[in-house]
Amino acid sequence: MLHLDATAAAPLYQQIYDQLKQDILSGALPQGMRLPSIRALARDLRAGKNTVENAYAQLVLEGYVSVLPRSGYRVNVIQRDLHAAERPAAQGGGNVGHGRAPAIRRSPDYDFHYGNLDASTFPYAVWRKLLFAVMEEARTGRVASDGMHVYGDAHGDRHLRAELAAYLYRSRGVRCTEDQVVMCSGLQPSIMAVTRLLHHEHGQVALEDPAYNGARRAYECFGFRTIPIPVSEDGIDVTALRASSARVVHIAPSHQFPTGAVTPICRRMEILNWATERGAWIVEDDYDSELRYDGRPIPSLQSIDRHGRVIYTGTFSKTLSPGMRMSYMVLPEQLADRFRSVFAGFQCTVPWLEQAVLARFMAEGHWERHLRRICLAKKRKHDVFVGMASRLMGDGLRIHGHNAGLHLLLEVPGGPGEAALVERAAAHGVRVYPASPFWADARRYPGNCLFIGYGMLSEADIAAALERLRQAWFPATALRG
Repeated sequence: MLHLDATAAAPLYQQIYDQLKQDILSGALPQGMRLPSIRALARDLRAGKNTVENAYAQLVLEGYVSVLPRSGYRVNVIQRDLHAAERPAAQGGGNVGHGRAPAIRRSPDYDFHYGNLDASTFPYAVWRKLLFAVMEEARTGRVASDGMHVYGDAHGDRHLRAELAAYLYRSRGVRCTEDQVVMCSGLQPSIMAVTRLLHHEHGQVALEDPAYNGARRAYECFGFRTIPIPVSEDGIDVTALRASSARVVHIAPSHQFPTGAVTPICRRMEILNWATERGAWIVEDDYDSELRYDGRPIPSLQSIDRHGRVIYTGTFSKTLSPGMRMSYMVLPEQLADRFRSVFAGFQCTVPWLEQAVLARFMAEGHWERHLRRICLAKKRKHDVFVGMASRLMGDGLRIHGHNAGLHLLLEVPGGPGEAALVERAAAHGVRVYPASPFWADARRYPGNCLFIGYGMLSEADIAAALERLRQAWFPATALRG
């Protein structure tokens, strides 16, 4: 059994990693044993999913476990230390039952977790009204043929797809018909579909480095070899991309994850030209395109693609609810035709009821009003964070990726390393998250960065948490006027 101690010097992900590694080396976790899923272990430990993901990623990196398609994480064959019994047992190991009671884990006062949303932003009243209306229509048979009582189209509800196609053209310049839109239950299921559509001709994918490690794991889980390509302040390095053997690239050009870099038009055209010349595919990850706080949203890469090489993906997780598991992708016409063939007989993975309510939500104008409200609310939080951090910590802190989204990349130049920053913040009751798991090539990682999400904290809590971080990292620094 694993135990975590929030007051300990080691970050929580390090504690999980250390205990699992010790259990593997000791044989307590034998060869071939399947580890708990990330979600299950996070629930059991009452820890964040990112915390468990970071621990598992390190175990995979060091060869203790492997990720197997559809089998999760399994323990590898490890050559045991035949002389371990000759040495005295280490003190304070990860197992209990040796006369030492587990420490009580203290929850942080402030948690800069990325991904979760502030519950107050959800449009409960309108959603409940539309839900009842859709249910009543289903009960009376007025919408039965559309999906409530029948198996539906693998693409998803046609009314929602039509609303999405119209909205994406207005907001992001995406040019498509409803037949090119596919509803999915998150980015990783989208990637699963993409790998199935392309696996006969492509077995590798270029990924930005750093990048969202959930995308990297999804590609690897379904048999693709990932090729890390460096990212600069202008996005992915096209020279390195051209030098690679990849014919699929996954990028977030409008708000790169996690650096926040925005790819300018000249480089976008280079990427499109590369795809056209090589017969390659571009997966455009537009995960938080609506949340821009300085100027209008940037047009999508798909909007300037004239040769049908871009697979556009988006999500409602950052603007509506991550728990609803609703996302979408827009396929080029030739891939849309292939999707209909490959996934003939499959059902959409998003429940029809949520799709039907969202379609009504969009059709009646609630969606764009909701976006205006949450953009204003998130902008206030963003401005509080950036303004307070600059006043409190000044030149000691560099903020990357501001003016958009729900996350920031913090760099502490000349300061302590990542682990020490996390540890000192925890000692002051603030949970922050390491950025190192987003780098596939550890040699490129600066070593002193943190990944901060501010979407679930109030403005007052953001200010209070930043003052705690100042005390933790720069105790001699006074508040600037």
